[in-house]
Amino acid sequence: MAWSGALRALLFVAGSWHRILMVMPRLLTLGSLQLQGAVFGREKPLLLLAYLCLCGPQSRRGLARLFWPDAASPMNSLSVAIAQLRKVLPTELTATETQLGTSMECDAVQFRQALTRHDLQQGRALYGGMFLPGLNAAELGEELDEWLMGTREALADAYQERLLQEARFLQADNPLQAGELAALAATLPGVTPPTGERLHELHALLSAAAHPEAARVAREAAGLGLSLKPVAAWQTAPLLGRKTELERLHALQAGQSLWIRGAAGLGKSALLRAAASEGQLLRGQSGQPFQTLLPLVAAGQAPAAEAGWLRLLTAAAAPLYLDDWEACDPESRRALLALARSRAGWPLVVASRERPAPLGPGHDWAELALRPVAAEHLSPEQQGRSGGVPALLWAEASGETLADAYTGLLAAHTPRARQLLACLVVQQLPDLPATCAALELAPEELTETLETLERAFLLHALRPSAPTAAREWLDRLPSLESEVLTLLAPQLPAAGAWPLYLRAFELTGASELPGFQRALRTQAQTLLDAGHELETASLLARHARSPDTRLLHARALDALGRFPEALALLDGLESTPLAQAFRGRALYRLGHIPSAREAARLALKGDLEARAQAHNLLGALALTACEYAQARQSFERAKGLFLLQDDRLGHLNALCNMAVAMTELGENMTETLSDLQERAGGVQHPQTLLNIGWLLQKQGDIEASLDFALKAAQSAEHLGQASVISSALINVGMLNHLLHRFPEASSAYHRAIQFARQTQEVRLLAVALGNLAELEESLPLIEEALTLLRDAGQDDLVAYFEEQRQVFMGRSGPA
Repeated sequence: MAWSGALRALLFVAGSWHRILMVMPRLLTLGSLQLQGAVFGREKPLLLLAYLCLCGPQSRRGLARLFWPDAASPMNSLSVAIAQLRKVLPTELTATETQLGTSMECDAVQFRQALTRHDLQQGRALYGGMFLPGLNAAELGEELDEWLMGTREALADAYQERLLQEARFLQADNPLQAGELAALAATLPGVTPPTGERLHELHALLSAAAHPEAARVAREAAGLGLSLKPVAAWQTAPLLGRKTELERLHALQAGQSLWIRGAAGLGKSALLRAAASEGQLLRGQSGQPFQTLLPLVAAGQAPAAEAGWLRLLTAAAAPLYLDDWEACDPESRRALLALARSRAGWPLVVASRERPAPLGPGHDWAELALRPVAAEHLSPEQQGRSGGVPALLWAEASGETLADAYTGLLAAHTPRARQLLACLVVQQLPDLPATCAALELAPEELTETLETLERAFLLHALRPSAPTAAREWLDRLPSLESEVLTLLAPQLPAAGAWPLYLRAFELTGASELPGFQRALRTQAQTLLDAGHELETASLLARHARSPDTRLLHARALDALGRFPEALALLDGLESTPLAQAFRGRALYRLGHIPSAREAARLALKGDLEARAQAHNLLGALALTACEYAQARQSFERAKGLFLLQDDRLGHLNALCNMAVAMTELGENMTETLSDLQERAGGVQHPQTLLNIGWLLQKQGDIEASLDFALKAAQSAEHLGQASVISSALINVGMLNHLLHRFPEASSAYHRAIQFARQTQEVRLLAVALGNLAELEESLPLIEEALTLLRDAGQDDLVAYFEEQRQVFMGRSGPA
């Protein structure tokens, strides 16, 4: 069946790579480990998938070390697992040459998101049980087992805390339902061992509902040597995180005065209400003389002058607490200050946002400055949502939204302060010079406004102290957010500005904001350099408006093998040398050889990048024309120019292609191959792997060459590089053909034809068809391949297949 003589392998100028993003099936990890809607039972690959879902994209080397620490070749073990997954999930993994990720839906990720948005109903529906139960820990490395246990506990702990939050909210109005939630929280598998405080709370909630689970919790507490408080004592516990402050108020002695100072929302009123169970609570009022003090006397019995009020206050039978000094009428203020100065009677406690200074002679007030509730008293979720500010902690429990509560805290601040706060909210790392420039703030004004916000505990280290609440507040004000984004983004470096421009686009739908295209160009170049061509093409298809960003769009399409689209874009751009270089690449791939050569000539007039690309293209054209000396020279020039730009991959691929030309010229390859192997260490770039395999084939190592071709095909398929997939499959077919593995060869050729049709590359399509013709000894197929190649000007392949055609006709005789 096979014909004598070497079959034709393919080499092209190296392209780029990308990740494919598609709608994916769902991975179940809570209570089980399985693919929903698919039959696949291998635990290790599924565990790898779960890790990627929860932790995001990871380096291939890190994954190999984590999952196969004791394997002889961890990277090979990782490749095997990836291959196993791709058999059932052909498009769900996303990859670059160094990273692996997935965009597959996962119940654990959805569960975490539900808890973050306080959607307990959805969380309960998703939580099917403990995270990844039943895995054999003995088969996992120590580090991976620690991650598994840590994630299991973190998910269960977060679920338990959310259940208890809901139970606390329902306790007063619906103790039975609160008890059911507490029972569910108490029996969750996988949670960390409960603290004494947690056992106290669980027992209180369960006992109030007469739930039978209360007895078990009591036994668990007794086993730890804890004596549980009676339910009533638990329900009247001190304010969250304010035990020390409340004890200080209760410890005041007769004649002592204390001034509580704290910004709005810090819980001054709540603290006074809790303390006033042993005294008289007044609230500052105005409108008439002694308005604030009137609640202390029966109607018609109020003293007419300050002296009478002072005698009445001195004779009071309990401590006196005054909330909101700022609203207090002047007459009541003077009477209270006189009481403090006299040091007579029961303790006096006054609360205000700022303590007046000075209060006058003879005053000896102690002071209590309130701060947010310390983080040690809060869950991480509570800390992130509220920053420890009591008004935000209590907002949701009282039916108020965080956004409304935060708006209330900001009501006392100027529009300028709110605008500055919005600027800080939208920045991940605040840039004060850029913020000053955006808002046209003088340094002194900036400093003063920042200090005002910090004193109100709305800022901490230039970031909102309650990031969730601040974000929800700004989400309610899209016009304010659009304003600060539009002002701030142009002042920032392009890389830092991009997230702001993207958010501005979401709000306004505009890609024409000042500086938008500059930031887009930087972001797109970063993605291209990282090998994310599909993501780059998608991003630029939506937003590219400038010549620079449109050129990057064409480059991304070229790297994806979408040459007609790339050429259409390039034909609409100004004819710069760099644009001509990439236009020539597309023309070459589409079989327009003379036009490609002319484009390369024009590109030689450009800068380093344009000239490097031009020489690379000229080398490929010379290889096609069997002009190997010229090809060698062109690739050597490209190699040097890529080196000057610190383009490691471009330099490596030019070196590969130069080695191809040197092989054809019969030159000594020892030094070049040594350099190539040293520079290619760890590289997983498909075209590079393919070219190295070709060189091995030329040295007679067919099996090693086949291994590289298979790796190249697999890597290119991971990255969605249709052109390189087709090239690699042609080589896989050719090498199997030489090894007399005819079914494998036929399968590879047919798959190569499928991918070549996607790219519309005439050369690929013709070679795959011609090689298949040789395998099947089909003269009509060879003639079809020759027609395609002649039309495309592929002289080297025309000569080769014409020779094979003559051999076939000579062996078969006249028809």
